[in-house]
Amino acid sequence: MSEAGLDPTRSVAAIRTAAGKRRFLSYGDVAEANGVPWNAARRRMDPHLFGICRDATARGWPLLSAVVVDRKSVTHGAMRGRPLIGFARCAERCGRIVGGDAAAFLAEEQERVFAWAREEVGDVVHH
Repeated sequence: MSEAGLDPTRSVAAIRTAAGKRRFLSYGDVAEANGVPWNAARRRMDPHLFGICRDATARGWPLLSAVVVDRKSVTHGAMRGRPLIGFARCAERCGRIVGGDAAAFLAEEQERVFAWAREEVGDVVHH
């Protein structure tokens, strides 16, 4: 568990539940799934999601944070600006090649997460 009380197991479970319904979550939804107020979780969210993606990559899973978006993008998932740049940087740090169209990469990865949520029945990421 991180210093902000963000537990990868809880976060992955929330991501799996939402993705299984082809839904997106906000960063605040992830904080709420951990029982942590957004103002306490905000600064730790990026490193928390990176850790989840790093572990997911090691397991051969998609970048699970692809379905965790800014609040304005929850209905459609199409992030823009800073949130999209942050996701692309996370992907590259995990060894993925984003290419010139980060939005298209994000959309493809979101579809991979939706498929993973339907197929994955094993355990969740553990640190």
